[in-house]
Amino acid sequence: MSTLHEGVAPATAPPRPQRPEVDGIEPIPEAERTSRPSEFWWIWPSAQFSFGTVVLGALPVVFGLGWWGAISAIVAGVAVGTALLAPLARLGVRTGTNDPIASGAHFGVRGRVIGNVLTIVTALGFFAIAVWTGGTAVMVAGNRLASTPTGPGALTAAMAATALVVTFVAVRGHALMVRTYRITAVIGGIVLIGTVLVLSPRFSAGYAGGDYVLSGPLHTWLLAATASATVPLSYATFQGDYTRYMPSSTPPGKLVRHSGAAMAASSVVALGTGAYVSTLLAGPDVPWLQGLTDAVPGWFAVIVVVFGFAGTIPQGALCLYAAGLSANSVFWRASRSVVTAVVAALALVVLYLGAVVYDAMESMGAFVTLLLTVIAPWAAVLMAGYRLHRGRYRPLDLGTFTTGGGGLYWYGNGVNLRALAGFAAGSLVGVLWVNNPLYVGPLAELTSGVDLGLPVSFAVAAAVYTALCRRWPEPATCAEPG
Repeated sequence: MSTLHEGVAPATAPPRPQRPEVDGIEPIPEAERTSRPSEFWWIWPSAQFSFGTVVLGALPVVFGLGWWGAISAIVAGVAVGTALLAPLARLGVRTGTNDPIASGAHFGVRGRVIGNVLTIVTALGFFAIAVWTGGTAVMVAGNRLASTPTGPGALTAAMAATALVVTFVAVRGHALMVRTYRITAVIGGIVLIGTVLVLSPRFSAGYAGGDYVLSGPLHTWLLAATASATVPLSYATFQGDYTRYMPSSTPPGKLVRHSGAAMAASSVVALGTGAYVSTLLAGPDVPWLQGLTDAVPGWFAVIVVVFGFAGTIPQGALCLYAAGLSANSVFWRASRSVVTAVVAALALVVLYLGAVVYDAMESMGAFVTLLLTVIAPWAAVLMAGYRLHRGRYRPLDLGTFTTGGGGLYWYGNGVNLRALAGFAAGSLVGVLWVNNPLYVGPLAELTSGVDLGLPVSFAVAAAVYTALCRRWPEPATCAEPG
């Protein structure tokens, strides 16, 4: 959590006015970078211990896997996704900025807009999914407890109440968010443990699964593992929002270990709970939240209502804050809080249209998953670039978009064509390998329908970008840190 640097003034000196917390796109001053890598044990669990993530654990069971197949696919997929995510934590520490702006070191000062767009679109999508899921939980459990109404009107009211609180936390910024995470992470963990214990008399580890969605158990297992890998990677553009508040002297290895371990542990717990509950439902067609509410005792439905509301706050705020921060680097003359409030209004419109008007949240989820195939090559360029630059950056040169351009990362008119080529190649191959309800790529047939878009797009982007940098070295790779 960011705190202000307080010195001890001489007795004869007048008191110095307290400077407001820096919470916009400018690099965080070293004196205010007081967070620690251990805070990821609050950040990641608070985001993952929500119904928006837990319900994704149902996918391996819906795909037809038994309990052991489902949990092994979750563990393997989370391990891969975390391995792609955790090393990116180093960028924020080295630059003092969020990841989309830090990406300008590799994509170019103007090329950073790719990261801005990916962050905004992905964040709005996951914000909508998180609030919709939380609102649905409140509505369904409330109906069981007190026979309150269901339907579009009730869902709109539940989502509106949740979204307003989420917006307040996101607009207030980093300090309030981290304090909120410390509370919701504990509450979320207790609720998930309670869910497991309450349902344990009905659970059987011998659950054998159902009909496979693909040609056999191996292909279905790979599909489930790939779906699980997208959960950690979905935070790839958000991580620097927090690491920029950590001192530049933070050991990179310690940072990566804390982020990776916290993400892996919280993801496995959340997704594993989702799979655990799914083995007890009447069938794959039963809505997960409805099935959970029907399965638990009446008194526990109260907890479902509370958790549906409170558990949505950290995940929704994390997404909205990231979207506002990215939009602020485009509309940099305005304050972050104002830009975030405007983005929140846009997010509420997206949420209402997707959840109420068009009832298209499943399609929105598939669309966001498709976007992750494009986020993977973006993350690959940053990871390869960090190695090529040996972790050395000039933070001030990352912000020249506010002064008319120039600096070490201007490259060719503000865009690094090497990074752009690697990103484009990885994205193209990845999209051609996608297999989800919205779109099936032609290359998916080569693997019997298994979606390998994520790992393939990452590998291709890293390889192409690295090869181009070796053939035409970047000036920035030889520069001393500023």
